[in-house]
Amino acid sequence: MDVSAGAGGANGAGGGAAEKVLVTGATGKVGGELVRRLLAEGREVKAATRRPEVARSILGHAVEVVELDYDATETWDGAVQWADRVFLVPPPFDPRADERLVPFLDWAVQSGSRHLVLLSAMGIEARERLALRRIEQRVERTGVAWTFLRPNIYMQNFARGFLARMIRDDGVFRLPVEDAHVSFVDGRDVAAVAAAVLADDRHFGRAYTLTGPDALTHAETAALMADAAGREVRYEPVPEESMTRTLLDDGWPADQADTFAGLLAAIREGRRSAVTDDVAAILGRGPTPFRQFAAEHAESWR
Repeated sequence: MDVSAGAGGANGAGGGAAEKVLVTGATGKVGGELVRRLLAEGREVKAATRRPEVARSILGHAVEVVELDYDATETWDGAVQWADRVFLVPPPFDPRADERLVPFLDWAVQSGSRHLVLLSAMGIEARERLALRRIEQRVERTGVAWTFLRPNIYMQNFARGFLARMIRDDGVFRLPVEDAHVSFVDGRDVAAVAAAVLADDRHFGRAYTLTGPDALTHAETAALMADAAGREVRYEPVPEESMTRTLLDDGWPADQADTFAGLLAAIREGRRSAVTDDVAAILGRGPTPFRQFAAEHAESWR
C-alpha cells in the first residue's frame, strides 16, 4: 500500500460517527458524491460551494448548503465554525491556489476543525514548486490531524466537459499525451475513500495515492468507450499548442490552461502510470475498472 506517515493527531479507530463534516467543492466530481455518501451513512454534513443554487439543484434538500468562497472571508464563518472535520478541495488548475486556500484552512483550524482531509493529486509530493504541494506542506504545519488523498486522473473527465463534447460531436478526442499509460481512477472510488477516511482516526497523518486497477493508453480507453457506446470513438494525439488553443477557446483562463498543460506533460513522461493498492486497502474491494465505468456512462458519448 502506498502510504506515508506524518505528523498530525493521535491514532485510534472511530471518532467520526457523531462529528460534523464540511465538504467543500460540493458540486465537483468528488465533492458531490462524497456528500451523498455521507448522508447515506447518516453522517452530519454540510455542503460548501461558491454556487449554492447549483448545489441545491444537484444535491436536493437533504443536505444544508452553505456559501463558501475562498476569496470572500465573509463566507468563512458560516461554514467552518460548525465543522469538526473538513474535506478541502483546492481551486482546480490554479497556479496560485495556495494563496487562496491557505488563509481559509488557517481559519478553519482556528475555528476548531480537528481533521483536514485534502484532495491533492498523484505525484505531488515530488513537485515542490507547485501550489498544491505548498498547500500540503501548510496543512502539515497546522498542528491538527490531516490526511492527503492523491488521486490520479479521473475517469469522469471523459464523460463531461470538452472531451465528452469532442466524442459526441466527432467521435474523436484529441490530447497531447502520445501513447503514455495512465491508471485512471473513478471519482466515486475517491469519494468512497474520503468517506472512510473522514470516519476513522487511524488515517491521521497519512497520504494515499488512489488509482484504478490498471494503466491504459488513451487509445485503449477510446476502444472501451466505443464498445460501451456502440459507436466509433478514436483518440488522436495532437501537439501541446493545439490543446492549449482548445482550452482557451473553451473559456479557460490562460494560467489554468498552462497548469493543465503541465499535467499533460507529466502523463507523457510516464508519471501517471503507476498502479497502487490504496483504494482496495481502504475500501476492502478493488477499484472500478475503466470498462465498468464506460458501460455505466455510455450515454455521455452517444
